[in-house]
Amino acid sequence: MMMTAAATLAASAAIAQDVRLRIAGTVPAEHFGNAVLEQMAENMENAGVGLKVKYFPAGQLGSGEELLESAIRGNVDMVHATVYAQKDPRLEINSLPFLVTTKEELDAVYGDPNSTYNQILEEILTSFGIQPLATIGEGLIGMIATERPADPTGLGNQEMNVRAWSSQIAKQTMEELGYQVTTLNWAEVFPAVQAGTIDGAICCTPEWAYTTFAASDVGNTYIPYNAFIESTMIYANQGFYDELNDEQRAVVDKETAAAAAEISRLAWERSQGFVDQLVDANWEIVEFSQEERDAIKAHIQATVWPNVADVVGQDILDRLTAN
Repeated sequence: MMMTAAATLAASAAIAQDVRLRIAGTVPAEHFGNAVLEQMAENMENAGVGLKVKYFPAGQLGSGEELLESAIRGNVDMVHATVYAQKDPRLEINSLPFLVTTKEELDAVYGDPNSTYNQILEEILTSFGIQPLATIGEGLIGMIATERPADPTGLGNQEMNVRAWSSQIAKQTMEELGYQVTTLNWAEVFPAVQAGTIDGAICCTPEWAYTTFAASDVGNTYIPYNAFIESTMIYANQGFYDELNDEQRAVVDKETAAAAAEISRLAWERSQGFVDQLVDANWEIVEFSQEERDAIKAHIQATVWPNVADVVGQDILDRLTAN
């Protein structure tokens, strides 16, 4: 059957509206978040607004650091990854210790798109061509170690050399807690702990501690300092996002928000189960009294937070800590 001229034009217009969306992920293939992100991509494509979506998991298109640069250049359209501060030191707000310490605080700071924290991130990221879509707080970060530190619930000399990520703020925090600190990328951590090059690492939620270390019989102690947040973000190239039509942007906004909320929810629900698995693997879980936690938090806020202003700016620190 021959198509009329009007039908041909309509079909051509529909095809022209199709947009190819490449989403890059960084969590390992076995991470539960991949299933959520795959569903997000499927929902976007099935929404009937002309989005053709391809999800590339497990760092196939690069590391978190590399993907931020790729997204700025437009080589990838959308990313789920940790946002590091190599592009702008103001992004060190992601490493501000003890910004939140409870699930309720995390939901208010990370989960609310209108929170001061998310507003600041948007101001920074849009300044170099990145549109943030959703911030994800997966959980509170602790330290794994090959033995119990000398004074894990206090501030004495821990007699250990541990890893921190490439953040001066994270490094100083661990030094204030009594550790010698070596800066390593995530890919270097497991072999360094396994080889005994370092004695531990500030790095991990209980899930990451179990799946990365305990399941491979590396390490034997988990210290839940809960100083930092395991956080990631879904973001897009600004130009790509701006060129979407209203219906496409609405779908992208809706599905990224839903995926972020689901990853955060599942991460917290799974956390206690992995603490139990660490115990079953004969790991020691260091316990803190509330007084010990309060003392550590007060010390870090007194010693580390003033230096944060030199990195991110006093105005940003004041806004971030106003409440």
